[in-house]
Amino acid sequence: MGAGTTTVVVQPESTTITAGETTTVDIVVESADDGVGSIDLELTVADASVADITDVSVAGDPSTVRTTADNDSTRIAATGMDTADTGSVTVATVTLAGESGGTSPLDLTVAAVGNESGSAYNVSGTTSGELTVEGEAKPTPTETDDDSSSGGGSSNDGGGFSGGGDDDDDSGSVSTPTATPTATPTPTPDTETPTPTPMESPTATETSEGTATQSPSVTGTPTDSTTDTTSTESSSLSLVPLAVVGGLVILIAGVVYYQRE
Repeated sequence: MGAGTTTVVVQPESTTITAGETTTVDIVVESADDGVGSIDLELTVADASVADITDVSVAGDPSTVRTTADNDSTRIAATGMDTADTGSVTVATVTLAGESGGTSPLDLTVAAVGNESGSAYNVSGTTSGELTVEGEAKPTPTETDDDSSSGGGSSNDGGGFSGGGDDDDDSGSVSTPTATPTATPTPTPDTETPTPTPMESPTATETSEGTATQSPSVTGTPTDSTTDTTSTESSSLSLVPLAVVGGLVILIAGVVYYQRE
């Protein structure tokens, strides 16, 4: 004998969340008259870009349960469940995460539903749900990386340690290498090159030229004096031999004359 007729629905029928947020929907067996002891059903997010299925839980403490999920679809099979005996019975809860703006149907497919006595319900109909996601998902990985980099940078400032991102770059580049090369090469060439070389060279050149110009003028003056002196001395010397010769002639003439007498 059958367990009666029932319907299976997704509740709430319509849900709205913001990208990056999560929500849950229940799968409910309505009009149960002997509880729910087993289920075999599937829930699918028709537009996988809108949301992902991130978790599934089965009610009634089943003795066996099998769920398979690939982000946009999940199949739930369970037996040995112990639920409320009459009325609407929640048999499973599915968690959804909003990915990007849009609206997607949550399609429900039911293969079988049985009561706690092991008899199958006659499922007369199913009602799918709908999920609307507003806005765009926040770039979580980027924010995490930035936070880690900032943390590393702070640690670096405090203890000089090179951590991640900012840390490594800031501590390695800013603290140690940058200061050393800049301080050493810059002052040396600027100070030594211009000061000594250009100031001494022109002074030496001008002094040498001035001295050379005066030398020929001095040389001309003594040359004239030497010439005059030489001429005077030559004239004086030429007179001396003549006087000597004349004296000798007179002396010889006197001697000859004396001998004759």
